[in-house]
Amino acid sequence: MLIGLTVFALAAALLWAALGFPAASTARLDIIKVALTVVAGVGGVVALVVAYRKQRVTEVAETRERTKLLNERFGAACNQIGNEAPTVRLAGIYAMASLADEWPEQRQVCIDVLCSYLRVPYEPSLDSEWYHDAESEVRLSITSVISRHLRDGAPVSWQGHDFDLVRAVLRSADFSGIHMSSGTFFLSLARFSGGWISFDGMKVSGGEVWFGGATFDGARVTFDKAEFTGGRVKFEGAEFSAGEVSFRGARFAGGEVDLSEAVVRVMLVFDAGEKPGLKLPEAQG
Repeated sequence: MLIGLTVFALAAALLWAALGFPAASTARLDIIKVALTVVAGVGGVVALVVAYRKQRVTEVAETRERTKLLNERFGAACNQIGNEAPTVRLAGIYAMASLADEWPEQRQVCIDVLCSYLRVPYEPSLDSEWYHDAESEVRLSITSVISRHLRDGAPVSWQGHDFDLVRAVLRSADFSGIHMSSGTFFLSLARFSGGWISFDGMKVSGGEVWFGGATFDGARVTFDKAEFTGGRVKFEGAEFSAGEVSFRGARFAGGEVDLSEAVVRVMLVFDAGEKPGLKLPEAQG
């Protein structure tokens, strides 16, 4: 109130002086009207500034509260993933994936946690029923979660992120239908023991996929109907022993798929026709 009166008095005095100190009542009334208009304008500006500052304070508080909540969910999901019970670990995996969807600022960190689980040393129980044990199911679920987010039309895409599966240990893996348009997918030194590893329908139009030094021991590895139109897929030093490697219906239309330095002790299955960008081991050439 006091500020308003002060602004009014100052504006009226300046206008009166600027007009040569008029004595007419009509002039004084006009001065009062203009001064009131100035006061109203200044008041509006002050109100806007105050409202803006309040909004900023509210937004900062909301952001701080959201970050706190997300961090708490991250910690809870990590605890679940480290639990001894497979069912609890599975719950933690889906909780971490959900968090990655909602937290783009830390999505890569959430992805790194999921990938790091697959890098933990593990010896598959080869004599388990259906050649599948509880730990294999947990790991298969992680690959499925990753794949769903890398397929075209995913509600939340993880395209452009990096997936570090170096030294991952997998009995089975479902990477079918993933689309690598950017980012990196590292499977170097990974170990695939038995089971079925599916890259069926995979699309590589950019980015890089590395299998350097990976071992496929008795696994059935399929790249059926995959499409390679860009980017690079490298198998340098990868070793295929027993099992099968199939590229049935795969389309090679660009990019680079390099098997030239892989150690292949199984039959590589391809359809007939031109395969630009494909490099085969000399024994298979």
